[in-house]
Amino acid sequence: MRRLLFVALTAGLLSPTAAIADTYDALCNNKDCQITINESGLEGPQGFIDKEKITQWHSYKLALGTAGGVKGETAALAAATAACLTGVFCPVAVAVGVAGPNKVGSILGKGNNYFFTVMGQKEDGSNYVQSFRFPNKKITKKFQKEVIKLTGLKMGQVKSS
Repeated sequence: MRRLLFVALTAGLLSPTAAIADTYDALCNNKDCQITINESGLEGPQGFIDKEKITQWHSYKLALGTAGGVKGETAALAAATAACLTGVFCPVAVAVGVAGPNKVGSILGKGNNYFFTVMGQKEDGSNYVQSFRFPNKKITKKFQKEVIKLTGLKMGQVKSS
């Protein structure tokens, strides 16, 4: 028994740990896009951001309607992203920009999406704001775990310099 325990413990210590490396199909501005997360950072249509440069991330559950929610969301997300570039009221702007128009649309139809915003700075010092949606909870939970593992930040937590 002791020998079996020793072998199992040794094998566990010598086996490679699970690495962060995945590409996710998402929706960015209501168009198909891919978000790649790996040990070095996150890449989306807005470009690549090093894991050390990610300063904050948020996730929201959206109830989307078939009639008005998606159209209103597009305009609101554009306004919220512009507000995020100022860096001051980003969480508030995104929450209002996302929740407001979709509230009306969700009454008219059914469905859920999970909205993410990742913020930080690119290597050239410019601001990085990448917003995207996942259509199901399983993918969302997996992505959330990987972002936490990558950045060491919980949702909404701001990385101090």
